[in-house]
Amino acid sequence: PPAPRLASTSSTVTGGAAAGGGFFDLPPPVDSSSSTYALKPIPSPPPPAADPSTDSAREPKRMRTGGGSTSSSSSSSSSLDGGRTRSSVVEAAPPAAQASAGASGPAVPVVVVDTQEAGIRLVHALLACAEAVQQENFTAAEALVKQIPMLASSQGGAMRKVAAYFGEALARRVYRFRPAPDSSLLDAAFADLLHAHFYESCPYLKFAHFTANQAILEAFAGCRRVHVVDFGIKQGMQWPALLQALALRPGGPPSFRLTGVGPPQPDETDALQQVGWKLAQFAHTIRVDFQYRGLVAATLADLEPFMLQPDGEDTDDEPEVIAVNSVFELHRLLAQPGALEKVLGTVRAVRPRIVTVVEQEANHNSGSFLDRFTESLHYYSTMLDSLEGAGSGNSAAEASPAPAGGTDQV
Repeated sequence: PPAPRLASTSSTVTGGAAAGGGFFDLPPPVDSSSSTYALKPIPSPPPPAADPSTDSAREPKRMRTGGGSTSSSSSSSSSLDGGRTRSSVVEAAPPAAQASAGASGPAVPVVVVDTQEAGIRLVHALLACAEAVQQENFTAAEALVKQIPMLASSQGGAMRKVAAYFGEALARRVYRFRPAPDSSLLDAAFADLLHAHFYESCPYLKFAHFTANQAILEAFAGCRRVHVVDFGIKQGMQWPALLQALALRPGGPPSFRLTGVGPPQPDETDALQQVGWKLAQFAHTIRVDFQYRGLVAATLADLEPFMLQPDGEDTDDEPEVIAVNSVFELHRLLAQPGALEKVLGTVRAVRPRIVTVVEQEANHNSGSFLDRFTESLHYYSTMLDSLEGAGSGNSAAEASPAPAGGTDQV
């Protein structure tokens, strides 16, 4: 509310340029009839079509001081604050007017997006679209699959990547677009490059290799002739660490033989031989007696026990100790009836001392389409989220496709 009027003080006084913008002290009471301190009103044009009698009662006077500084006010009330007069000459503009003051255009509304709510809607859209695909309701699935990129754009990190992969897989299902497998040279080399990038960026495969190698190393303790059968050798990234550990073993390294199993290459090149040459060079560097043989098999079910035995007759008094290693390979046999049982029979026939098996705890190959989709979505969301939290993700991981049962199985 306006402050009470002061009877014997001048009206509003502000500090202008000469006063440095501060407040003046109240002047002493003076005789209002003195000509020196006469206050002369500054006339202002009255508004048109207004009654002069009500104007004078409604509109306050505009005053000027006798010190040469002139200021106008829309209110003649003054407030007392600690012995000083605070002027009310400035009329405050409405908040909307203040916000738009000095702006070149109208104010732009700001929309705040709740990322958590958008993430929940994104997951619901993915699952609803998968359910519509399972029911072959492609009209509803198409409407949902168009919303997924918009909802995914509000997310960041792991959730955005997962939504991109699974959204693309659903779009392929909706539009019935299944690209034919390309057997060109570039695809084979690019797949190897992606696997190498994934191995460097993801700690889980390295941890699996480390754990399996530690178990094999303990099983080979005191043995002079050892043989490892690798059901999925790929680039042979697991074995340099084991060779180095055997080279540092007290009493010297044993004689090491490695049998690597791999699929046929689309370009009909012997990729397993190249892996063997690299491992042989490394073994020669650290002075380990090394032998290698590569077996090309379209599936592990094609292996026979005699393929895993030594080439010649074993004449040494000390028998060869065998270890069978499988890292993310046995789950591929679930789609082939009887294949897993045949492979396990082959393993028993070679009588290994140790069998190391590393597999993902996921059910991606059984159940309905919606069940497989939900399981895969949860699995890869957890994996990529843990990589983001550990700070292990990089540009190589972002460029790599989802490994081992990813969106190609969706």
